[in-house]
Amino acid sequence: MRLFLSALAVSIIMITSVAHAAEVTAGDLVIEQAWARATTLSAKTGATYLAVRNTGSQPDRILFIETPVAGNAVAHQTRQEGDVSRMSETGPLSISPGGTLEMKPGAMHIMLMELSGGLKVGQQFPLTITFEKAGKVEVPVKIGKPGAMGSE
Repeated sequence: MRLFLSALAVSIIMITSVAHAAEVTAGDLVIEQAWARATTLSAKTGATYLAVRNTGSQPDRILFIETPVAGNAVAHQTRQEGDVSRMSETGPLSISPGGTLEMKPGAMHIMLMELSGGLKVGQQFPLTITFEKAGKVEVPVKIGKPGAMGSE
């Protein structure tokens, strides 16, 4: 019984550590829940989703996004026009004081273009976001299943 409880405690600690490891703090910003859907090996595009919380009293802006897995990474907004979904580049994104910028499927996301290979389930890749005030921040992105709707 003691062995079981010890193993359970270690498992809980490991799960908690992994969950907290995905949160990155840079100045007044907290970047969390960064994930991407898996793609095929031949895919040239993919998408990344995350949330950026601004705990400060001043706005900040995303100016530039880069990753070694893609030739280009750009913030996009998806909008529905009748039966057709359309995407457009957003330009710099502002995060209001006390606000959260949430990127999720079917809405705002980071479009990964010119992928250098497929995104495989269970792997991670670094995403570097340059903020106007917080500067460059590297965020680990977990790769989930192709049809995933969240970071879990």
